[in-house]
Amino acid sequence: MDLKCDICFFNFDLNAHRPKNLPCGHTICKECVENPALGKKCPTCRKAFRIRRFEDLPDSFLTIRLLEDEHAPLCKKLRTEDPELEQLQRGADAGRKVVEILRRVVPLAVESLNRQLESSVAQLGKVEEAVQRREQREPAGVLGTASDAVEEPLQLAQELEASHRLLTSTKCTVTAEEEGGNAWTASVQPGGCGDILPVLLLQLRADGQLGKVDDTIAEPRGPAAAYVGPPLISVLWINEKHLDNGRLKVSDILRDIPKKWSMPRSMKYLTGDGSDDLLRVMGAHLEELVTSGDVQPCVMEEVRKMSGLRRLEVQCAKNVDYPDLPLQLEELCLYYVTENQLRCVERMPRLRSLAVHNYQGPNLTFPPSQHGRLLWLEVSFDVDHKPTMLSLIRANASSLQELRIFCAFPTDSKGNYFPDLGQELAACDLRTLRRLVLVRPVKYPCTDQTVRCVLERRTIQSALPTCIDVVCKSCHTPEI
Repeated sequence: MDLKCDICFFNFDLNAHRPKNLPCGHTICKECVENPALGKKCPTCRKAFRIRRFEDLPDSFLTIRLLEDEHAPLCKKLRTEDPELEQLQRGADAGRKVVEILRRVVPLAVESLNRQLESSVAQLGKVEEAVQRREQREPAGVLGTASDAVEEPLQLAQELEASHRLLTSTKCTVTAEEEGGNAWTASVQPGGCGDILPVLLLQLRADGQLGKVDDTIAEPRGPAAAYVGPPLISVLWINEKHLDNGRLKVSDILRDIPKKWSMPRSMKYLTGDGSDDLLRVMGAHLEELVTSGDVQPCVMEEVRKMSGLRRLEVQCAKNVDYPDLPLQLEELCLYYVTENQLRCVERMPRLRSLAVHNYQGPNLTFPPSQHGRLLWLEVSFDVDHKPTMLSLIRANASSLQELRIFCAFPTDSKGNYFPDLGQELAACDLRTLRRLVLVRPVKYPCTDQTVRCVLERRTIQSALPTCIDVVCKSCHTPEI
């Protein structure tokens, strides 16, 4: 029997998704009941109710009885082999869910759009007042320099211009991905739904989830040219046979490639003198690069020019200046990252996965991400650089789904244990996070520290929403 909550669509169980009865008679799971967004209205029928504590809501005993009977021997049922009837039943079930979702979402969407309208009206009023003040000062010859009173309307004026360009855009492309991997796509022009979509995009921009893609790294227009050749999955593995006393045998590598019929799209464990020469020849074809050991600035200069690179893992040397990173990266792993490289992360519109280790520069503050696409983040920080890593987490809080943090046990590391980690992460407003993974130092595994590991996870979990699983990478089990 498939018993699901009509709000989150998770199967009911006897723990986090325990079925609860609302005063109106509808049943939702315990996790949705505890969601602050529930308010004092039933999400199904929108009927208001009064309760002092959500813990006082009674269980749905009928649903629980059905759950408990699931493992009992099934009674013999008449077998139905009517595909049309089954299709109708599935359609009816899906239709009920569609109606429930629309009843819940449409009022919220209207309320959000009304707030956007009120905000735009307020911005327009401030800009018009600034125009009047400026016109009154010009005849008197009092112009002077820009002040805080002028800078704010100027910024609002730029925001209004950007909003107008977005609302008057000539084409809007939308892609929706299903859980199973299938996708829907549409490209619409003004008229009908084409007039509604830009308004919704305007709200996404106000929420910091829509950003403008730089012209220099914008997606290519038109269909890509068809590729004719071997599969583009070939990998060049750099090993000891490619080195001669620490120097890369570039000529031998290049002579050997034509024998394999395909140009490698991935290069793993690049190392040795002459690496920059090899990248100068092969860099234009690479989509993935993993280095071994500390790289030299000349190598990173070639990496910066690799316009087709999508995935990069590199370890920099300490106290060395490096050039900026390519901005079209989708996956990035950095060890001993420099200040300018960390700043480049802000300008990467396609970045989905990021790992940052051993940052030693000055503390930085990051504004909220303008792209909202980072889904996976791994950080390690010490006491001196904790503000920078927390700022990086906070800047991407609107999109992160998994966060990994290197941390030690209380008595094992002086600079890598943070007793207030749960409260500090709660202050980051991780609204989309689903999992927090604690990664232990190699020399301090939790195999012999089970009690302390469980207590630490429990402390962190108590400060975060219940929908976030807090796990240890070594244990890899959620808190019970």
